[in-house]
Amino acid sequence: MGISTQQQDRPLSLWALIATVGVLGVSGLAGGGQFILAPSGRLIGISSTLLAGSPFESYLIPGVILFSVLGVFPLVVVYGLYRRKRWAWPAAIAVGVALVVWVLVEGVVIGFGKRLQYPHLVQGVVIVGLAVLPSVRAALR
Repeated sequence: MGISTQQQDRPLSLWALIATVGVLGVSGLAGGGQFILAPSGRLIGISSTLLAGSPFESYLIPGVILFSVLGVFPLVVVYGLYRRKRWAWPAAIAVGVALVVWVLVEGVVIGFGKRLQYPHLVQGVVIVGLAVLPSVRAALR
């Protein structure tokens, strides 16, 4: 079983972007889903007392945002990247920026150094960095 021509002409940088955005999408669905199922944060082992001073009384709204913006949307972008849709390039950049903004807002609301903030911040920067590579841009024209 050979590799199709369409798969062969995808640069490694595009595959790396697809993988990185895909991992984010799956983790966004999982994390957001857990907050939706248990808005108290108990499924993830995080206390709702961290939300003191924020506009949220529970993790329900942040869970819905996480599930949709950092879960569903990245998986739609993975589809677009794989199918080489023109809209996928700016959408991938938007995913990376959304993740960086999410981590920064989360840091302001609950404090920095919690859970996976720094790895996710790096992941957001990597997504943007991969998306702006000339090889990725050329593959999505």
